[in-house]
Amino acid sequence: NNNNNNNIMEGGGIKVWHVLPVTDDGGSTAEIVRVLGGPAVGDIRSRLLRLAPGHTREGRAVRRLLGHRLVSLETIKKQQQRRRRKNEEEEEEEEITTDKVSRMAREEWFDIIDGGMESHRHHGLRHYADEEEEEEDNDDESDSDDYEHPLWKGVSTPYRSIIRSFLVHFHSQVMHTHNGIRHSSRNPPFDFQGGSVGNFFFAGARTFFGSLPAAIFLFSKVAGIPSGSRVLPAVLSEERLVLGAVLKDGTRLRGQYEISHPSPRQLAMKSDSTKEKDGQRDRSGSFKAVVKSFDTSESLNEGITSLHPSAMKRVCYLLHDPTWRRKVQGQRNANNPSAAAEPPSPQRSKSRVRTDWTDRHEVDPEPNPSVLEAISNANCIVYGCGSLFTSVLPSLVLRGVGEEIVRKTVPRVLLLNGWHDHETTWMETSSDGNAVVKQMDATAIVQTIASAFDRGNEQCKDDEDDSHDGCSVTPIPLITDYITHILYPIGSEIDIKEQSLEELCASRQRLRSEHAASVGIAKQTNELPSHLDRIKVMGIASIPADECVEGKRSGGASRHRIFDAGALVDCLLELAST
Repeated sequence: NNNNNNNIMEGGGIKVWHVLPVTDDGGSTAEIVRVLGGPAVGDIRSRLLRLAPGHTREGRAVRRLLGHRLVSLETIKKQQQRRRRKNEEEEEEEEITTDKVSRMAREEWFDIIDGGMESHRHHGLRHYADEEEEEEDNDDESDSDDYEHPLWKGVSTPYRSIIRSFLVHFHSQVMHTHNGIRHSSRNPPFDFQGGSVGNFFFAGARTFFGSLPAAIFLFSKVAGIPSGSRVLPAVLSEERLVLGAVLKDGTRLRGQYEISHPSPRQLAMKSDSTKEKDGQRDRSGSFKAVVKSFDTSESLNEGITSLHPSAMKRVCYLLHDPTWRRKVQGQRNANNPSAAAEPPSPQRSKSRVRTDWTDRHEVDPEPNPSVLEAISNANCIVYGCGSLFTSVLPSLVLRGVGEEIVRKTVPRVLLLNGWHDHETTWMETSSDGNAVVKQMDATAIVQTIASAFDRGNEQCKDDEDDSHDGCSVTPIPLITDYITHILYPIGSEIDIKEQSLEELCASRQRLRSEHAASVGIAKQTNELPSHLDRIKVMGIASIPADECVEGKRSGGASRHRIFDAGALVDCLLELAST
């Protein structure tokens, strides 16, 4: 329970600064960025809402409002399933199309900013961000003649005026963007389907102030987030930033969603495009799956081909080109005239377009100065939990972050997840043509984080072959300069071999010594205190992932483990006090 954690922290006078990337390009965030531009704030909004305590009735009402998502095809299907379970007799249900759902979401959005509930009465839509809060507030509902939208119930007039003003401003910005422009397949109207009211409020505040920190400040005040908790964007920019990833086989991915949500169709397309250039074998054929260190349940085996063809090597920031998709589609049409002659289908227009990018497309954004300040003042630095390549590494590859962390002598703690995701799992082809599923262990994760820090370290900027020939006379940072502790939930699926971690630390120490000798660094400068020659690994009490909100949100099941909140907080507070 995050809110209980916040209470513990606040009660002890502890300040927690959360650093998050601004490269989210999935869900309603992608639609906002497509129409209004600017940085992606979906991850920041999500973290802010989770930090909102909701101690008061109004606090819970504001959190419910800002956490609400408009109707989507998925929510309608869930409602239909619930109705089937309640009714023994099967009823013939009306077919729901995507266009109809989009119109329903648009009507619901108009009702929210208008304050009415006509679409809820017409469509029978009563979905909330949290089912427990729905039950909690049922007693506050009035009779059916009350046309006040249920999401506004419990929100006082001052808060209602502030929130509604920025929602209306967001809506006016969306309408202004398309003013006088004829909608087409290349310029579709804004799609409210599944949109987050919190994202809309955040976007309205950002476009009004022209400042991401100002929008975060306003959102924090409206949501009632304690002063000891701050959320910082890793990069301060009013421009759109795109995340890229390079796999070890040379495959290049563009966009956070593509990195974390590979699909079988994309895997085949990328294999076809790279096999001739890189001399790789064709992976697009059918495979006989050979599962290793992977869940053998039928549900997971069905998605076994939804994995990347190789392990991920690194992530980077890419220059956003508004015409990129159009150029790619033009190139495809030139290579395939028959495809250009086909009318665009909704499925094809919404499919993710892929192409290779090169190193010249990479950009090196400056880190948020507040992030460097937070590191310099920290008593404990924590990495994770979260997706390694899309949630953790984007903040670590920034120039100067690694240097600032190396200067600190505080605990630097890596929190391991309780189970693997698509970013730490991949599928390779064996010599006999079988598909072999592989996963990163704790040592590989540590090495990946160290490499990310190195790339952002001006004094030791490693190149593609991971050599350190370009390092200055400053000693090469050790693994323990970046990570001193690893905490894992007891029962985690991630393999941890302490001997392998020790060997990784020792190999880095040897590299440091060799480099020191080659550039003439004094021996005493290169010496390492005995208590920092290895990473300390600690198991923390855990609970089944499906027993808490955070575990369910992350797709956890009863077989997965997640940190026990109290035990984790106690351990981190103890480390911070040492």
